[in-house]
Amino acid sequence: EKAAAQDQPSAVSSLGTMYGNGEGVTPSWRRAREYFERGIELGDSMSVKNMQGLTECIQKVAPLMDKRVELHGTSGADMNGKRGVATDYHWYPADRTKERYTVKLDGGEAFKVKPANL
Repeated sequence: EKAAAQDQPSAVSSLGTMYGNGEGVTPSWRRAREYFERGIELGDSMSVKNMQGLTECIQKVAPLMDKRVELHGTSGADMNGKRGVATDYHWYPADRTKERYTVKLDGGEAFKVKPANL
């Protein structure tokens, strides 16, 4: 993280990969994308490849990311019907039951939600 904070392109790309795969950090495709975007700005060709791969994954696995969504079927009845934007996706390849979207509701609150509840 220190090297990435100093804008070392390969470190920025590596940190993006770590967030994308959940290696040593909580998986976050939003954070991975931010690091890949920064790596691209710094001229890192690996960041370009990684961004392409992440974009394909988002389209296939998390198609609601960056889209407006409505919550339904949650255990908290007061949450059902609320709307917001799916701002992140948390991918756990070893245990798909843990996968969640982070949804920022119109009121400003953010919650992790199962894909089935959107």
